[in-house]
Amino acid sequence: MKKLTQKQKKIAEIVVTCIEIVVVLIAVTISAIVIANPSIGSAEVASGKIKLLPVLTDSMAGDKKDSFSSGDLIVATTPEDIFALEEGQIITFRGKVDGIDALITHRIKEVVKGEDGKALSYITHGDANPEGSNETVNPYNVLAVYKYKLKGVGAAINWLQQPTNFLLVIVLPLIVLFIYNIIIFVKMLMQWKLEKSQKTSPSAIDEEEIKRKAIEEYLASQREQGSEPSTTGAENASIEQGGDDTDNG
Repeated sequence: MKKLTQKQKKIAEIVVTCIEIVVVLIAVTISAIVIANPSIGSAEVASGKIKLLPVLTDSMAGDKKDSFSSGDLIVATTPEDIFALEEGQIITFRGKVDGIDALITHRIKEVVKGEDGKALSYITHGDANPEGSNETVNPYNVLAVYKYKLKGVGAAINWLQQPTNFLLVIVLPLIVLFIYNIIIFVKMLMQWKLEKSQKTSPSAIDEEEIKRKAIEEYLASQREQGSEPSTTGAENASIEQGGDDTDNG
């Protein structure tokens, strides 16, 4: 197998890093959306200004531009004035479905106003059954006002709200990514330590060079002192010792 060049390795590292960033951003975004959305059957909405509401029924299916169907995602906002909503607006309110508290999203058909011009109640209906789904809504029960829809996204969020699905799609990939980065970090740390030890430990050639320089410095210092180390001094000492022996004889 052909080894990658240094440039190719660098490009590969950049690509992997970019993929990791994208995966993390997607996971964080999806997690935030799933957590911010009410669970299926809940009668509550997120506390922030923006509300993300998965559609569970086809009561608002129709031919209007802002009609929507089961599986879509509604993007709604907190109403600025719950007493000043208008006919034709789509609102999400807390109501009853089969005797159980639930979120209902319908279109305002009529506004019942008081003498002061403020709404006393809203008559709403679903686009799929405009005549048979009328419901009177107290303004205090209005939780959000429709802005736009994301087709099909609601079904995906509902699916991800299941603990097992969320674990497999979001949590597990993040764990694998985290372990992978730990392994890469450990490898980089070991490589750094190895390179550092190689720089601080002299090689055999360096040791020989150090010895040679030490000998040269020693010889130079001896010459400066006027005593050149050689075998001549040893020979003279041997002759003088021999002469002394002869005289004694």
